[in-house]
This record gives sequence, structure tokens and C-alpha cells, in this order.
Amino acid sequence: TLKYAQSKGLITIADAKRNDIGSTAAAYAQAFLGEISMFEDEKEVVMPIFDADSITINAYLGWDGVKPFIEECDKYGKGVFTLVKTSNPSSGDLQDLRVDDGNSVYEIMGQLLDSWGADTVGESGYSLLGAVVGATYPDQAKKLRHIMPKSIFLVPGYGAQGGGAADVAPCFNKDGLGAVVNSSRGIIFAYEKMGMDEAAYAEAAHTAVLEMKEDLETIF
Repeated sequence: TLKYAQSKGLITIADAKRNDIGSTAAAYAQAFLGEISMFEDEKEVVMPIFDADSITINAYLGWDGVKPFIEECDKYGKGVFTLVKTSNPSSGDLQDLRVDDGNSVYEIMGQLLDSWGADTVGESGYSLLGAVVGATYPDQAKKLRHIMPKSIFLVPGYGAQGGGAADVAPCFNKDGLGAVVNSSRGIIFAYEKMGMDEAAYAEAAHTAVLEMKEDLETIF
């Protein structure tokens, strides 16, 4: 799927939500973003495996679990999106907890990400370290956009989870850039919502994408 998407000129995101510590995090990073050493016919070869353009990871293990991904991204010109404020209903059980200084956990994670990615800001004005920020929490997204002006937001929660154009608007910067809005079930299962059979899958998906595009254009 990754190879097919890239053959069409698309930028790919492996929604793997990977992470671990130390050498294991490095192995994940190399497998999804870089190259790894393998043996073929008793000869060692170095080759890409998934070769995604970017990946989602869980940054709640801290810096040593994030650093290997940043290093691979910097080496191969790729990107990473780290979980900050997720779109699921129970995300607030942990992410909305407040610490002694009054900040919530997701705000502290945003501050850390802004710091970790500061040295990777490119000509576009954005760092290679992006953030996953759910459309289902627009108020929190507004705070995070202020905290992380140089991070690209990957925005789940649009469509099937209830998010609309007004909900994702806070994820963009004032210039209309800085966010990638994701709709999965709203496109994948559009044929069911439209009362069509599976044979009309492509037609329904195409219609859903155009409707999403039209909806998002109302933001600007």
C-alpha cells in the first residue's frame, strides 16, 4: 500500500503509533523510516523496509523513545507525528490531568515537542516533529497550536468521530497551513452511509473526499 501510494506521488503516513526505549525504538525507526541490515543468500544487504514518509509514535515514554525517530527523519528527510491530545473519548483520563503548575499533561507534552523539534525547523518554517491532535477537542487544539506554532498537526476525529470543519480550524495556523486532516471511516465506509453496495466503493469514496474538501474549504 505504501509503495502504491508513493507511486501516485502521495506523501505517506504509517499510522503505527510505535514506541519503546533505546535500541528497540531505534529498530522501529529504522524499519519504518530508514534502512536495516538483512541477509540474502548469505550476504548482508542494507535496504529500506516500509520506507514510509512519516510515522505516528507514542511520545509518552519520553525523550529516549523519541530521539531515534528524529534521527532517522533527519537522516532521510522524513517526519514523525507524536501523540499529544488524542481524539478518543477517554483520552482525558490521563491527558487532561493537571500538575502542580496548573498545566495539563497534554500541554506539557506539547511544550516538550516544541523543544525537541526546535533544531529541525526547515525552510517551510515547520519542524519534522509533528503532533497528533484530535478534531474532537477544538479548545485543546487551540491551546496546542499556540504552544507549537512550528509543528504540523495530524488531525484525526474528522467525519465518523463527529469532527467537522469548525472543529479542525484551530489546528491550522493563520496562513491556512500546518495541519493534515484525516478521515478514515468516513471515506472507507462511505458506500454504507450512502446506501450503496460494495461495488460502488470507489464512487462513494470519491464523493466523500470531495465533500470533505468542500467542507474544509469553508474554514478559509
